[in-house]
Amino acid sequence: MSSINRRTRISRRTAMALATTSVVAALAVTAPSMANAMSDSSSGTRHSATRTQTTATAGTAPNLRVKAANGITYQYRRFGHPRAGSVPLVFLQHFRGTLDSWDPKLIDTIAAKREVILVDNVGVGGSTGTTPSTVQQMALDAVDFIDALKLPRYDVFGFSLGGEVAQEVALRRPWQVRRVVLAATGPQGGVDQRASDPDILQRTLKDTPGPEDYLFLFFKHTPSSQAAGGEFLQRLGERTTDLDAPSSLTTRDHQLTAWSDWGVTDKSKLVRLKALFQPTLVADGESDILMPAKNSHLLAKYLPDAQLHIYPDAGHGFLYQYAVQFGTEVNTFLDR
Repeated sequence: MSSINRRTRISRRTAMALATTSVVAALAVTAPSMANAMSDSSSGTRHSATRTQTTATAGTAPNLRVKAANGITYQYRRFGHPRAGSVPLVFLQHFRGTLDSWDPKLIDTIAAKREVILVDNVGVGGSTGTTPSTVQQMALDAVDFIDALKLPRYDVFGFSLGGEVAQEVALRRPWQVRRVVLAATGPQGGVDQRASDPDILQRTLKDTPGPEDYLFLFFKHTPSSQAAGGEFLQRLGERTTDLDAPSSLTTRDHQLTAWSDWGVTDKSKLVRLKALFQPTLVADGESDILMPAKNSHLLAKYLPDAQLHIYPDAGHGFLYQYAVQFGTEVNTFLDR
């Protein structure tokens, strides 16, 4: 099926869900009100590291809030099926992404075997504050959130820009981060991480893009990958209540500055990866036009303990195209 035909089948509900999504930002002019959709908490005490199994899913988990020592109130979702000996998995989202940008099929596959924590970092979605313009500060902000939840030990999952933040968190908190998953991302100083193609830039930075932009940026330009992208967009429409707020244009601009600075080619930066000693799963789609897979190869080369998986016929959104397969791979890796 062509991408054009696929687009015509995307429902209005999915378009509204995309208002809170990803690299191509808001598709709706106004976001759903968050005022009555949250469970407030002034501290992380009641959300401590010990949790019981919950029946919530990516589509039903409530929005929670916690105020950290840095004065920021973070919005997050916490659910899943923790098992003896497991630790929570903290998810760090991509450029302009929010809580609602995660594929529910991927998250629920992973949450079936462990506890998951999805978070809006500073200034993103329902979290307060102003988004910083450096990956390093984003990492410090993520650590403040994790400290507010009083997590002594945890795994991190970073997607795209979130993968850059995840690397910094693992480097700064080696005594807490147990294992790392890096999806469609790259090392500081890597290669071809600063998009220069006019079509890619125009679609990435558009104020009010459409589903076709997301399909272009995240999925390979083949019928099979585009069809998988359409199915993913449909899944984003499954959650209809307690929605997150979309990222602002200010967040877009600050994140773009951070992403661009991180992507300046500098081989001397790669040596830092030798200090990220935690076991790491690195994965990407073979046709990623936003974070070329050659950067995943660099990560696998320089990280002391990494395994690499490049998915075929896929782009930046490979983890959504192969949601169950990659979710199962993540669980297997984290259980080792």
